[in-house]
Amino acid sequence: MRSPDATRADTDLLIAALGQAPTGAETPRARADLLLALMAPGQPLGDRAGREGVTVRQAAKDALMALGHPYALELPPELVGRDARPRTRPGGLGVAVATAAMLYQTGLFYGVLLHDGVVHTQYSIHRPPEQLTAERVVPWALFTLSGVLPCLLALGGHALKRRRLQLTGWLLILAQALLWTGAVGISWASIGPSAFTLLAPWHVAGLSAWVTRPLPKHSRGLG
Repeated sequence: MRSPDATRADTDLLIAALGQAPTGAETPRARADLLLALMAPGQPLGDRAGREGVTVRQAAKDALMALGHPYALELPPELVGRDARPRTRPGGLGVAVATAAMLYQTGLFYGVLLHDGVVHTQYSIHRPPEQLTAERVVPWALFTLSGVLPCLLALGGHALKRRRLQLTGWLLILAQALLWTGAVGISWASIGPSAFTLLAPWHVAGLSAWVTRPLPKHSRGLG
């Protein structure tokens, strides 16, 4: 780990080893001393982070607490109460919220489009039903892409741990939320509260932007 050629995989191996109980050749006292050394403020190895974003210092803290009494009492005061596991992914609930927001926005678009383009035209005595042509397929495809692409980019970036993808997807989702919020605000100011205020996906887009926000920059290994 002290070698300049050490990789993130080496960091993952060290973090995994710290989570294992001391073997017969290693006393708990020796393990505690090693963990305390890794947690020292000036220890550069403590700042190394694995693929999950957990640093060696955080893993050492968890391992020291797992040793129990009396070694856990030696935990440095500055590390007491500090979150040892920063956010590394949206989580199951976050993925569900982002997916629901994506489906809600695209579903709402198709519902309005189908109602206007099929039901209304079929029962109109002034014009025949619209035919499926390239001129109508392209807007459908673009609206669909604008609804699903931001979420897919954000979730894909989190799954692959690629910060650029996370940031790109999140910015697009944030743009969706701002556009819907602006539309609702204009509608509210012009006609007051309406069904559009409740049905417009400004709320789900905002929640999606929150759960898909990019990982903190200190989570090393992000592309």
